[in-house]
Amino acid sequence: MSPALDKLSRDLRSAILDGELVRAGSLASEYSAALRAHWEALQENERVASPIPRQARELITWAKEMAVIQRTMAAAQLNIVLKARRYNAARSVEAPRPSLQLRG
Repeated sequence: MSPALDKLSRDLRSAILDGELVRAGSLASEYSAALRAHWEALQENERVASPIPRQARELITWAKEMAVIQRTMAAAQLNIVLKARRYNAARSVEAPRPSLQLRG
C-alpha cells in the first residue's frame, strides 16, 4: 500500500478511537478516494496480487466493530446519567426529614 494510504488508514483509526466522528467521516472519504485512485493506477497483473482489497476490508470491518462498541458504551453511560437524574429528582421531592434541635 502507498505511504499516503497507510497514513490515511492510521489517521482514520486514530479519529475513530478518539471518538472524532466528523473527522473520521472526512478521513473515510479521503481514504476511499485515495484508494480508488491507487487501485485504478495499478496494472491488471498488479491488482491480482495486491493486498489492497484485504487491507481495505479489514479497515472497514474494524471501523464498523468500533462504531458498534462505542455506541454500546455511550448507551451504557447515558443509562447511568438517566438513572442518576431520576434518583436525584426523587430525592429532591422527598419530604424534608425532621431535624433534631437542641435548645439550651
